[in-house]
Amino acid sequence: MPARKRLDCAVADPDLHDIETLERGNAARSRTAQWSSLAALAVSALALALGAYQTRLMQTQARASVWPFVVLGYNFNDGGPQGGFELHVENNGVGPAILRSVLVRFDGKPVRHWKEVFAQIVPGGGTTMKGLLTGLHAVVIPPSTNRDTAVAAFRISDPDKAKLVLAAVDRLSVDICYCSIYDDCWVAHWLNAKLDSVAACHESDTEFDY
Repeated sequence: MPARKRLDCAVADPDLHDIETLERGNAARSRTAQWSSLAALAVSALALALGAYQTRLMQTQARASVWPFVVLGYNFNDGGPQGGFELHVENNGVGPAILRSVLVRFDGKPVRHWKEVFAQIVPGGGTTMKGLLTGLHAVVIPPSTNRDTAVAAFRISDPDKAKLVLAAVDRLSVDICYCSIYDDCWVAHWLNAKLDSVAACHESDTEFDY
């Protein structure tokens, strides 16, 4: 009797096929969710960076809108009712300047009062010099837009003595540290338009009075 051949037929398991399909679908959805999360994170980071940039820009614009620019100079007139010498402090910026610290040197040595300067310029000037003196410490100078807001540190009306003061201009050094209302600070120098930016103003042992 001929031998019977046994045929083995592989039969697909329908339950296994459904599981594989479900796993592929879950993996695809997971990747999609991950990409969506990354995209949302990137958009959030971009929005945060843009917001920070706009904030810095607004702060810069606000500071620029009240930027003070202090200059130190003098006027001299050798005759007439307006004759004399005047040393003045002027704010040519667009915001108020708060004077915090003043250092005055004559021949490189710190002085505390104008009379110490006058004593070295004019014989007997420390006691007999007459003129207008103005304290500069903690003074707020408004911007000079469309008006004269210069502060006269001192004014000498005697023509002869004014000439002596004029001749000694190069022996004088004045440094004024001032700040804006945002506490941005600079140092202005006598007869020098360049400002030095500083972190803050600090008083010293040789702080000038007036």
